[in-house]
Amino acid sequence: MKKNIYLNSKFLNKKLKFNTIINQNINFLKKNKIKKKIKDLISIAFLGPLGSYSHLATLTYINNCCYKKTIINISCENFSEIFLHIRNNIVNLAIVPIYNNYTGFIKEVSMLLEKNKSFLYIKKNLKFPIKHCLVTYKKNISTQNIKKIFSHPQSFLQCSFFIKKYPKWIIKHCSSSSYAMNLIKKKSSNKFAAIGNEMAANLYNLNILKKNISNKINNQTNFLILKKL
Repeated sequence: MKKNIYLNSKFLNKKLKFNTIINQNINFLKKNKIKKKIKDLISIAFLGPLGSYSHLATLTYINNCCYKKTIINISCENFSEIFLHIRNNIVNLAIVPIYNNYTGFIKEVSMLLEKNKSFLYIKKNLKFPIKHCLVTYKKNISTQNIKKIFSHPQSFLQCSFFIKKYPKWIIKHCSSSSYAMNLIKKKSSNKFAAIGNEMAANLYNLNILKKNISNKINNQTNFLILKKL
């Protein structure tokens, strides 16, 4: 049975190869009872902390694939970091969003793909449903009391009709929707809210104030699974 392990990219160094990373994190691996050889491990980089849409897409890919290896999930802070890791052989695979059926192509990812096309190929294309929620720290918070709302820029674009109903809200962009949820969890303020998915809200023990706030009912994003040539 394959294991699925999560690591933050702060464990990594752009000069290190994957086997060096494993050796330097031997205490972590022992704690999780990983005793396999390097060839029995596979690493996958994605955007955001646990609960991000990229993380959910990664889990979907893992569940649908035929790997019999221990899988190391590598959380990255931005898209450039993901491409850097795969270019330097720090990770085996990368999962990135490329196209949303409402907002279109994700410009930053498209540019990075073009820049790195000489050494990457697309292993798989995965469609993933996007279901945005409005999330707050506590229950029974009125939308009128919210002062700031946090999320990834794509989330704001995909929920623009809903956001326009509250012109006094201050929009704060974050590196991912799950990072936004983690942020309002730490701030513990009744005046903050975030946009993200239901799983992440449950993960961070937050309250879902409103569900299905996307502009498009069948909102979905295409993710690419990338591998180095």
